[in-house]
Amino acid sequence: MKKLPQDVVIFMLLKLPLKSLLRFKSISKIWYTLILSDTLFKLHLKRTTTKKDEFILFIRTLREDDPYKFTSIASFFSGDDKNNLTTLFPDVDVTHLSSTSCTIFNELIGPCHGLITLTDSDIIIVLNPGTRKYVVIPESPFDCPKGYYRYIEAVAFRFDSIINDYKIIKLSDVYWDRPTDDRGPRGSRVEIYNLSIDSWREHNIEFSSIYFTHCSEIYYKEAVHWFTIQDDLVILCFDISSEIFRTMELPSVCTDLNGPRYGLAVLNDCLVLMSYPDSMCSIDHTENLLSIWMMKEYGESESWIKIRTISPLPIPIESALVIWKDYLLLLQTQTGYLISYDLYSDEVKEYNLNGHHESLRATKYTECLTTIPTLSEHSKQVQQL
Repeated sequence: MKKLPQDVVIFMLLKLPLKSLLRFKSISKIWYTLILSDTLFKLHLKRTTTKKDEFILFIRTLREDDPYKFTSIASFFSGDDKNNLTTLFPDVDVTHLSSTSCTIFNELIGPCHGLITLTDSDIIIVLNPGTRKYVVIPESPFDCPKGYYRYIEAVAFRFDSIINDYKIIKLSDVYWDRPTDDRGPRGSRVEIYNLSIDSWREHNIEFSSIYFTHCSEIYYKEAVHWFTIQDDLVILCFDISSEIFRTMELPSVCTDLNGPRYGLAVLNDCLVLMSYPDSMCSIDHTENLLSIWMMKEYGESESWIKIRTISPLPIPIESALVIWKDYLLLLQTQTGYLISYDLYSDEVKEYNLNGHHESLRATKYTECLTTIPTLSEHSKQVQQL
C-alpha cells in the first residue's frame, strides 16, 4: 500500500463489498484509519450503484414456544436473474422488539445512507445491517397532560441535508381519556429527534389522522409520504428540511375507505400507488385485482395514470410490500408467506419465507459504511449485533 498513491488505493477499496472493507480494517492502523475516514465514507456514499448492488431486507415476526411470545427477525437476501433469493447473512434476532403481544405493527423504515429504523411504536432502533451496529433511541421525554393518552400513528427516519443530521419523526394522536371507552376530542403531536445531538423536541404543527396500511410510508423527493383522511383519502407529505406538511390528491377512483387497501412505492424513479383487495373487508365489493398508478409529474394530482392491472390475483394477498429492481412486485399472502410477481413476464414465485399474520416488511437496501453517531454519556450507546 505504501508504494501506491492513496487515491489509487481508495479507488480499489470502493470496488470492494462492505464485508471485505470491514475485514480489511484489521490489516494495519493505516488501513483502519483510511477505511473509517470521512473521505472514504463520502466517496462510498456517492459511488455509482446498480440494481444488482441492491439486496432485499425483510423483517418478520415469529411466534416463539410460548403462544403469547413473539420475536422479530431480520433476514437478508440477494436475487439472481431468475428471481431466486440467496441468503447473504445469518438472520438477526432483534431482541429489543420481542413482545408478549402480537407485534404486527413492527415497522421497517428506510434505508437512509445504509441505516434503517425498526420500531414497534414504543421502541425505536437505528441499525446499519451491513456493519451490524445499532443503537436504541431514548424515549421521548414529552408526556401527555393528565386525563389524555397518546396513540402513535407513524414514525419516519431520514437525513436532513441542510443541517447535516439524521431525524426521526414521530406522529401521534392525543385523545382525552373519558370515563367511557369512547375516544374524546383529538389533538395531534409531532416529535422530532436529532441523532447527532441526541435530543427530542416538539414541533407545534397540526396534521390529519394517519390512515395506516402496510407499505404506506415512502420517502421520495426529500419528503416522507403517508395516507391521511380529510374529506377523502389523500397523501400526506412531510418535508424533512422545512418540517412542513402538505397534501396531494389520489386518483378519483382511489379514495374509497371501505374498499381496497392502498400502498406507495417508487417505480422507474416515479411515485406509484397500488390498490388491492382488503382481506379484512367484510363487504365483498372489491374486485380481485391489483392496480398500479404512476404520478408522471410529482405534485401534480392530474398526472396520475394507471400503468398496470393484475387480474385476477394469482394468490389471495394480505399486503403489497415493495417493488424491487423496477419489475419485481413482492407481496405477502394471507397465509403469511412471501411471493413475487414479475411485472414483465407475469411469473409468480412463492418463497419459503413467512411470518406471523400481517407481520412481513421489506425494503430495498444497498450497503454503506455509515457510522451511527455516538450518543450522550447518559444514553444507550452504539452496540454490535
